[in-house]
Amino acid sequence: MTRHLVLDEIIDPGDARVLVERDERGRVRSARFALAGLPRVDAMLVGQSAAEVPALVERLCGICPAAHHLAGIRALEAVAGVAPTPTAVAVRRLLHHGSIVAAHAARALATDRDDAFTLLQFGRAATAAAGSPGHFPDTAVPGGVRQAVSPAARDGLAALVPQALAAAGRIAERMLAGAAPLEPFAGADVGLADPSGTPDLFGERLRAVAADGTVLVPAAPPGRWDELIAEAVPGDPAPRPYLVALGERRGHYRVGPVAQLRIGRLGTPVAAELQAAWATARAGAGAARAVVTVHATETIGRLLGGDELVGGPVCAPAGRPVGAGVGVGWVDGPRGLLVHRYATAADGRLTGATLLTPTAQNEVWLAELLRQAAETTPDALEPGLEAAIREADPCLPCSSAPPGAMGVRVETVESEVAGPRPAEGSS
Repeated sequence: MTRHLVLDEIIDPGDARVLVERDERGRVRSARFALAGLPRVDAMLVGQSAAEVPALVERLCGICPAAHHLAGIRALEAVAGVAPTPTAVAVRRLLHHGSIVAAHAARALATDRDDAFTLLQFGRAATAAAGSPGHFPDTAVPGGVRQAVSPAARDGLAALVPQALAAAGRIAERMLAGAAPLEPFAGADVGLADPSGTPDLFGERLRAVAADGTVLVPAAPPGRWDELIAEAVPGDPAPRPYLVALGERRGHYRVGPVAQLRIGRLGTPVAAELQAAWATARAGAGAARAVVTVHATETIGRLLGGDELVGGPVCAPAGRPVGAGVGVGWVDGPRGLLVHRYATAADGRLTGATLLTPTAQNEVWLAELLRQAAETTPDALEPGLEAAIREADPCLPCSSAPPGAMGVRVETVESEVAGPRPAEGSS
């Protein structure tokens, strides 16, 4: 029996509805992005066999399909106890960083058309070289990848690196020169890193840093996820995840390019210099995206200089059959940390699935940005709210709309209680 999952029947991708709560005197008390119309799709994976999951998750999101593809594969490998080969890791890194370059380049087309187009072509060439020429990826399989990068594709991509890096650098310099300031956020920043704590968009460790720079989690492996992060409203579109060590009230955090730059010094030289300028200028998320694009481009250049992409086994020997267990897979994508957590039964079917997206993790940060905008831009409320939404960059098409065309709809609600309002959609 064939099971069809029709996501576009339950999701309105163009909705940008903001709820502004005011007290009896008309003063802004809170604001939040309405997520209740975007139900989580985790439950749709329950009951599926592990073998069917990769084809499903890579099409769950048309905005970040490569991130879901790779996070889902990593989660299945964690359940089965399989480690990919060095060649497989290198090819996956190429796919991941190429998708990040392409995603950020598309956002810059409106302001830096020529340089952004150069980067967009470069990012797409990288994902094609990694075995995914179409929009939806087909590179990774549990334990490895379908094929290595051909020498011709590697050499052709390497020839594009200088031009791409120059274009990325120009965009970053322009963004830094005209950057809006980063609004204060009392929560922590969370991103992926290597075992030493250096930021790594395809890292195997999770790192968390407090607003004052204190390192809260140096470099934790995926197996510690359940003890590090919990959801205040499990299963809700706005689950309010938090760092367990800080508790539900104080443990909110954000993910994405700002967090990627705040958790530590980047390991590529050009981007690291731009990161320092970004920190000095206290620039916002737009400039952070540009710096991360430089970093991703440099990382691709490094990958192309190694031998792993074109040689060596593409798949590890088969591990144990997928049985009862729990596996966590993650990547740090264009919009931030994406986590897939799967629980499986003895027959290899999923008994539980949690897909924690950057949008869900950034909901508290976005709510704070929206509140600040509603307070400070009363005469230009919609443009102010639009700017706040672009800053947090939820995984929705409205974030990529041209300036002034997001179509923000504001709904005012009266304050009824003295304490904090619950997350949108919670009971």
